[in-house]
Amino acid sequence: MNNKDILRTKKKIIIFANTIWFLDKFKYELIEKLLNNYHIECLYLRNGPTFDTKRIDSLVNRGVILRRFSFGYLLKYIFQCLNPYSKIKKFKLYRLIVFTISPIILSSLFFFNLRSSTIIVLEGLGRVFSSKLIIFRILKKFMLIFYKLLFKDCKNVVVLNYSDSTYLTELGIVSINKINVIPGTGINTEYLDGINNYDYKQNKYIDYIARAIPDKGFNIFLNTKIYLNKFNKDFVNKYPFRIIIPQSDIDIFSKQNINFIKSLGIEIKPYISNQLDYFADTKAILFPTKYGEGLSRVVMESVYLGIPLLLSRNQGTEQILPFDYKYFIKSYNPSSIAEQLNELIKDEEYFERILFTQKDKLKKMYSITASIDEFCKLID
Repeated sequence: MNNKDILRTKKKIIIFANTIWFLDKFKYELIEKLLNNYHIECLYLRNGPTFDTKRIDSLVNRGVILRRFSFGYLLKYIFQCLNPYSKIKKFKLYRLIVFTISPIILSSLFFFNLRSSTIIVLEGLGRVFSSKLIIFRILKKFMLIFYKLLFKDCKNVVVLNYSDSTYLTELGIVSINKINVIPGTGINTEYLDGINNYDYKQNKYIDYIARAIPDKGFNIFLNTKIYLNKFNKDFVNKYPFRIIIPQSDIDIFSKQNINFIKSLGIEIKPYISNQLDYFADTKAILFPTKYGEGLSRVVMESVYLGIPLLLSRNQGTEQILPFDYKYFIKSYNPSSIAEQLNELIKDEEYFERILFTQKDKLKKMYSITASIDEFCKLID
């Protein structure tokens, strides 16, 4: 039996996501696992941030089909589904897995024949549902109505934390028996154990790792540095600030903005294929997001490695960290954040205890293996 014949005997899964970068960065291990039993076709809307294509290429070599979303392709797909003589029937279409808002909307319009077997994963829920921007407040009202109609027909809805589950069920958007709480594809604890040589005393940078947008606290980070430059020069001389953001965000900065950021003493670094490479020089992470984080991978990886975090309290961070965690941000005033940063840097003993208590919890609940096993149960 050749490879084409083997593919035809497998049930088919369509995975639809916003970017190919998202599939590579966060869903690679899940796709690799599913390949053992399913024929996988991945749809995406755009490439996303710059990334190393080696892992995606390895999936393609194993039979994964990657297609950029187009109306022409989907119209052809619909025609094939309606045609009783179409070869597409041989695939025995079995599941549609959809990630993030745009693909959820588009898939509901086109993949009508898969709706009852669709698994919708609400990653990217936070920006629409927690942003203070007027456009997102308006969009939120429409999305709640849309979700309520769509979720009636789908098989399962996956959220990243129990707060989101409660939110959706209390508003009557989806019945509780359809909701599953699974933390994305988890963190690679085996890999982290292999590099877990974090040396708190030697490292130096105060890092911001996120999109360069107000909802993520980018401007708060910059203003905190401006405050410290003026009122605590000893601190900034000892601990330089660094922003690690997508290359696409760097590209839209004007030359004037880049020069201004650098003049503050802030280094600018692009996302790379493995953000963990930056952690070797991280003293602490400042994460003043006002965005409703589902379950931040940066936070999980930082906690697992024992890197101190000064961060916002929200539904995602509360689920990872103890409720009485000392370094949730008390106020978004840069002077208050500066004081907390100064205190955090000196509190070595506290973070040694946090590492000891939280690391085992993360491994049991949020590892790649645990998360993927839970996800595969939904599909099988």
